[in-house]
Amino acid sequence: MIVNLERARARMEEAGLEALVCVQPINVYYASGYESDWLFDYQWAGCAILPLSEDRPATLIVHDVELTNLAEHPSWMPELRVYETQVGDDIFSHYTVDEEAELEEADRKTLALMEATRATASTGVVEAILKALSDGGYRRLGFDDARLASLCAERLANVQCFDRPELMTMIRAVKTPAELELMREAGRRNQQALRVAIDAAGVGVKWSDIRRAWHLSVAEQDCMPWCIYVGAGHKSMGLWHDHDYPIREGDQLCFDSMLTWQRYFGDMQRTCVMGAPSAKLKRYWNAAYAAAEAVFDAMRPGVNTVDLRKLALEVGKRGGIKGFRHAFMHGLGLEHLELPSASPGLSGFDLEEGMVVNMDMEVCEIGFGGIYYENTLLIGPNGPEYLCDMPRELIHLPC
Repeated sequence: MIVNLERARARMEEAGLEALVCVQPINVYYASGYESDWLFDYQWAGCAILPLSEDRPATLIVHDVELTNLAEHPSWMPELRVYETQVGDDIFSHYTVDEEAELEEADRKTLALMEATRATASTGVVEAILKALSDGGYRRLGFDDARLASLCAERLANVQCFDRPELMTMIRAVKTPAELELMREAGRRNQQALRVAIDAAGVGVKWSDIRRAWHLSVAEQDCMPWCIYVGAGHKSMGLWHDHDYPIREGDQLCFDSMLTWQRYFGDMQRTCVMGAPSAKLKRYWNAAYAAAEAVFDAMRPGVNTVDLRKLALEVGKRGGIKGFRHAFMHGLGLEHLELPSASPGLSGFDLEEGMVVNMDMEVCEIGFGGIYYENTLLIGPNGPEYLCDMPRELIHLPC
């Protein structure tokens, strides 16, 4: 189980909700602990209903194609419901059974699940959700999708349906031990991919070759690539389309490496220099690094990230980055930007013990290039802990 049940129930009680109804894939995975590619394949492929009261069953709703996977990797949720496929007027279950075959254990488990879910099977996910909510007798529900909230409000009598997508982000902000284990591993694998990319660099090497080395390392570690941003020289910042250029001596190389391991993100930035750094590069790096260290020392539960940003900007500008502005923090987990706030954009939030956050320090200066420095941190009771052990200095590469 990866869900923080205690935190989820506390947030529901504060909001006056009897259950949270999740159809966003990451929230279905988080709430139910059940993971498959099918959940991420199309809109509302699955649904997890997380009740406030233990007297009501937590419910996972999936397409019946998922039953083979569930037979081997079940959810912790006690109630499982399925929906079947409809093509025109034809409604059918996904699996047939060879009546003459001697079934293996996995097949027998699948067949048992088919029989157990047959009585509550529905045609389509919406009908399955409506039936589960009606059977549960709910009156006040929070949803992570405004469209489903509106649909349920129309179809369910005497039920108040609220669009509250931020609640799941707030719940997910504080990580469980199971999540931390996944995130440490995601960070370790991301770090390895970043090292491979850095090792591929050299004078005359094209940035496209570095990206290819990174992608290969990600695949070899059974991870999913998210992106490898930025580049070298004056293109070491921003989002340039043309990266097919050779690296030159004196260029800075900036990396923003992101991948997922079992859906959880690893996210790290580093800056390298090919040969000796210029005086300006050294000044900018030292200032950005000092800003990051000042923020690290100030991070505690209860501190707001807006105040940490102000501290970073003050230190960075004092160190010589006149236009320093890219200093911000965001949560990390099942999303790259987990922002536990109801406000839009990179608005501030108070740090809590158990949060995993990323601290970004960036310089994006046209004509100069970039400085990128980012680490993933676990907020402890007395301060933060680095989740990865990659060196945090400016990386010098031999020509």
